[in-house]
Amino acid sequence: MDTKLKIAEINHRKLSAMRPLPPETLKSLKDYYRVGLTFSSNALEGNSLTESETKIVIEDG
Repeated sequence: MDTKLKIAEINHRKLSAMRPLPPETLKSLKDYYRVGLTFSSNALEGNSLTESETKIVIEDG
């Protein structure tokens, strides 16, 4: 367990060193996860849209 905590601490330090993220990166991440999470959630509920179709619905209505 100690090894996993040490690895987590190292990863946390690496991530913290990259902050703040550039605005373009934040926007890209938000867009990616908005579509991805919507697609995954809808798929779990039985929706048959592909991820590309979900992106079109979100972005273009």
